[in-house]
Amino acid sequence: MKKTLIISNIILLTTVLILVYLFIIKGSGLVKLEGDNRTTVKYPADVRELILSEMRDYLVVINKIQDGLATDNPKMIVEAATTQGSQAILDTPTRVLKSAPLACKQLGFRGHNLFQAIADSARINFNPKTTQKQLVTLTNNCVTCHRSYKLDFDIK
Repeated sequence: MKKTLIISNIILLTTVLILVYLFIIKGSGLVKLEGDNRTTVKYPADVRELILSEMRDYLVVINKIQDGLATDNPKMIVEAATTQGSQAILDTPTRVLKSAPLACKQLGFRGHNLFQAIADSARINFNPKTTQKQLVTLTNNCVTCHRSYKLDFDIK
């Protein structure tokens, strides 16, 4: 099981890094990819690092959750997932929320709520299969967002 988690973690990380490169870094130069029908979300340049670091933090937390699964350590899962849980929604700057379309915000809020559900479930009644299913739901939320939206930072 540990080997499977490590492999899935490597695949997930590689996929996200490729997506970030193609759709955010290349996309910031307003490169239009043929057949790209995603909605462009325009943000001010000064929130770029905040938003990108949020996505990187998601990956770090997902990695820690997988590590907690691999080592049968629910405490690690709870601690990691809580950092991106419901409280993180309240920490989102208003400027970021104002720039995003409602459906994009809903995906973001759902992601934080899914992290919180993982933390709560692992704290109350840890079951690795349940956590694994919750992690799949969470990463599906990430995939939906990356398939639906691309970011454009007003960089001059």
